[in-house]
Amino acid sequence: MTSTKLTIVVQETNPQLRTTPNGCTTHEALAPIIFVGQLFSLLPISGYFRTPASMLKFTFKSIHFAYGCFTVFIMCAIISMFVAYRIQRGTIGLGATATCIYYAVIITAMVEFIILARNWPSIMQRWTDDEHIFLFYPYETGQCLRLESLVKRVAFTMIFFAFVEDTINFISAYQLNVVHMKYCTHATDFWRNFFRREHAYILRFIPYHPVLGASIEIMMRVAKFTWHYIDVFIICVSLALQRRFQQYNDRIRSFNGNQQPEEVWRALRLDFLQLSELVTYLDTKLSRIILLSCANDMFFISVQLYNIFDPKQTTVTTFYYWYSLLFLICRCFVMLYVTSSIYEASLKPLELLRDFATSSWNLDLQRLLDHASLKSIAFSGKRFFFITRPLILAMAGTIITYELVLLDQVAKDQDTTRDCDF
Repeated sequence: MTSTKLTIVVQETNPQLRTTPNGCTTHEALAPIIFVGQLFSLLPISGYFRTPASMLKFTFKSIHFAYGCFTVFIMCAIISMFVAYRIQRGTIGLGATATCIYYAVIITAMVEFIILARNWPSIMQRWTDDEHIFLFYPYETGQCLRLESLVKRVAFTMIFFAFVEDTINFISAYQLNVVHMKYCTHATDFWRNFFRREHAYILRFIPYHPVLGASIEIMMRVAKFTWHYIDVFIICVSLALQRRFQQYNDRIRSFNGNQQPEEVWRALRLDFLQLSELVTYLDTKLSRIILLSCANDMFFISVQLYNIFDPKQTTVTTFYYWYSLLFLICRCFVMLYVTSSIYEASLKPLELLRDFATSSWNLDLQRLLDHASLKSIAFSGKRFFFITRPLILAMAGTIITYELVLLDQVAKDQDTTRDCDF
């Protein structure tokens, strides 16, 4: 008797499912995030709620663009007044430096989002074309949450905690003004004194008026949202890319180590190549924003760590500094963790393909492995660094080292609660 060895070949044959989308595009998933950003003058584009992505438009003659330019102009005026005020007083400590950098980061981010908006129609057209294959069979979402639901939940959770931080900051400033008015008998108008304490550098050049005070507070809210939105936007973009890599890996996992035709591996190799090229393309468009985000987070985590060791006048102020520090650390960690998951997901095929017998190997599979193992498929900060999991520990170590220098070398800012000199 002779024995016959059977080779099992599992082919993906379900042509009816190839015409039915099983998920939304990134263009659709990011639309609510872009809408919220536009409320605060960011990403001046139109058509982001329309499909297809070719409906996206950027034009200089639009209200959104005028709004964005107006906020940039106002922020430039604010930082100019702040620097001039500090030079007049001759006091430039850590607090003044941090404030100046804060405004500089916001202005840079606003300009970068305007530049990104100008390129966004072509970016989303390229992105939609490259991810089209992942919206149909044989790729499945395979996730509990649809992409648009995941992006909205993560983004709006971060935005909610950001607004909580801003609210606590305002309450803290209110309480400090109450304490200040007890020491300064000449301060009779509460809100005039409030704005004089919080924005003395503006009121030194522009006479106080209730409308001016309200306008300043609105502008501060726009600035603070921009500061948070940098990380939120990167997180949302990374979640969309991560989902596509997860779909890719789930398809390989569904083979269960069974042999596949060469046509399947050729298609898989081309799909992986398309994904990796998409990451590289997006990195060229977003790397400046990513670099700004990482530098901003590292600096202000260090500053907030330094500030919590300084006794505060009110309990609310103490609570604010702790909350702000913890939220900033969490926001930075989530941004780095989600963004680094792109790199981790791009390496997953190397692990999954070990389940296949050597008899299943062919030229396309080998080229797929070579591409996954030799190329760094990850976002970067202008190619100075790639965002991977080890970077999180490296940044933490750098922050601790920088904090030790701050505590040892930098003098504390003076408490201005009892400063009645206007």
